[in-house]
Amino acid sequence: MDTPQERTVLAGDYRVRVFVAGEGEPLLFLHSAMGAGRWTAGVERLAQHFRVFLPDHPGFGPSPLPDWLLGMDDMVFHYLDLLDGLGLHEPVRIAGVSFGGWIAAEFAAFHPERVKKLVLIDAAGLRIPSVPLPDVFRLSPQALLPLMFHDLSKALAVIPQDLGPDTLVQLFHDQSAFARLAWNPYLHDPKLPRRLRRATVPTLIVWGKQDQLIPPVYAEEYQRLLPSAHIAYIDQCGHDPTIEQPDAFAQVVVEFLR
Repeated sequence: MDTPQERTVLAGDYRVRVFVAGEGEPLLFLHSAMGAGRWTAGVERLAQHFRVFLPDHPGFGPSPLPDWLLGMDDMVFHYLDLLDGLGLHEPVRIAGVSFGGWIAAEFAAFHPERVKKLVLIDAAGLRIPSVPLPDVFRLSPQALLPLMFHDLSKALAVIPQDLGPDTLVQLFHDQSAFARLAWNPYLHDPKLPRRLRRATVPTLIVWGKQDQLIPPVYAEEYQRLLPSAHIAYIDQCGHDPTIEQPDAFAQVVVEFLR
C-alpha cells in the first residue's frame, strides 16, 4: 500500500490539507461529510492506477470554517482555486462520494471544461419529493449507521475509536460546515437539476444497491438529468462503496476512468 503523503496547498488565500498517493494521471477525490482525511480502501485501490488527490473541504478536518463559504457556488470557486494551486490546469478526472459527489456534480455543471470524466458515488444534491431522505442532523449514530451500511461490521471504519474531547470537537466542527451547506434546503440544491444539462462530461454513477440513506432511485434521477451518464450498481453495499465493497467499486471506476 502506498501511504498517502500529507501536504498543504494554497487555494487562493485559503490553506488546504491534501493527501496524495499513487502515480499516473491525476484524480481529484472529494470526500463525504464524514470523510475528511479518511483514506478508505476504495481510494487506496484507485491510487494503484492514478495519482489521487484527496483534499479536505473548507471547514472540515483541521481547516477553519471560512466566512466566505455560504453556498455551493462558493465551494465550486474554491475547487477552481485548489486545482490551480495543485497545478492541475488541464481537464481532470473528478470523483466524489455522498456530499463530495454533490460538490463534484455542481463543479461539472459550472465548469465542464475543467472535467475530463466524472464519477458520482451515492451522491447527495437532488430532491425527489416522493422519496424524502432521512434527517442525518437529527438521527443518532445508532439510527444512522444501519441506513448507511448493509454490513454493519464495516461501520467500524467510520466510527472514531477515540471519543475523547478532541474527537468530539472535530466531529462538531465538521458537522457545522456540513450543516451550513446542507441544512436548508436539506441535502439538495434546488438549482442543480436545471444546471446538470451543462455537465456534458462522460459520467459514471456508482450506487450501493442497499443504500437506505440516499436510495438508488436517486441514481436514476441523476442519470435522467445528466447528458452522458450511466449507472453501475454495487450489490451487498450501502451508502459508501469505497468502504463496504472496495474491490467491486474500484473495478468499475478504474475501467471507466481509463
